[in-house]
Parts: sequence; structure tokens; C-alpha cells
Amino acid sequence: MPRTEPITRLEVAACPTHRTDVRHYAPYQVGCACQNEQRRAELAGRLAQAREEGNPLADMAE
Repeated sequence: MPRTEPITRLEVAACPTHRTDVRHYAPYQVGCACQNEQRRAELAGRLAQAREEGNPLADMAE
């Protein structure tokens, strides 16, 4: 499924090697190509929690 949300700081922190390659993240709603389904699911949970808490890691990456 193509991404509908912007790439977040939390996602970039989880895969800093590819932080400047948007195409690396584009095919996934959360996470990137380096992560397996389980890792992306865990990241989605952490991202949802960060959004609930107002954590700046849930903000769009620059």
C-alpha cells in the first residue's frame, strides 16, 4: 500500500542510513524497505503512542 502520511522523525531514527531517500519509505504506510513486517508493525505501535503523547518524534521529518 502506498504511503498516505509524511515520513516521521521516528521512522528516520529507525533507519538513519536512508533518511534522504524518500523512495525507500514510499511503498510502506509505516517504516521502510529495511524492516520486516513485524518490525514495521512495532514501529506503527510506537508511532501511534508518540502521536497520543504529543512526542515530537511523531512530527514530519525534514
